[in-house]
Amino acid sequence: MFKSPFSFNGRIRRIEYFLSCLLGGAVTAIAFWLGVGTSLIGASQNSGSGFGIGVLIGFSALIGGIWFTIAQDVKRLHDVDKSGWLIILLLIPIVNFILGLYMLFADGTVGPNRYGNDPKNRMPYYAQPTSVNVTVNMNGETQKTETKQIDSF
Repeated sequence: MFKSPFSFNGRIRRIEYFLSCLLGGAVTAIAFWLGVGTSLIGASQNSGSGFGIGVLIGFSALIGGIWFTIAQDVKRLHDVDKSGWLIILLLIPIVNFILGLYMLFADGTVGPNRYGNDPKNRMPYYAQPTSVNVTVNMNGETQKTETKQIDSF
């Protein structure tokens, strides 16, 4: 879990996506508000350096959190075999809510897809032959054997 969290390659499961939303949001919020608090303390003491350090902490926490969130969203879209560019739809109101629910509840593609291996290590199901004809020859005569395989997907 959380293998290369800032990378845009690979796939993640629903539980990892959910936990990364919670963890990323909490860490970003805490770091951001620590930066805001530091800048306010620096501003109240008429310290330009304290204010600048606070703004730098808050801004870097915000950039890191946004990068982490976008990377996790793209990997979740990869798990459902969709392009990461669909992340742009999160900029549209109401559509972002629907897409967020889809990413949270949609099951990933079974087996490997074009974005990597299945994080659940599941293999795709292939239909087995539905009937097998068995002929038992008791007299020693030569018979023809016919095999049929019916695939239904």
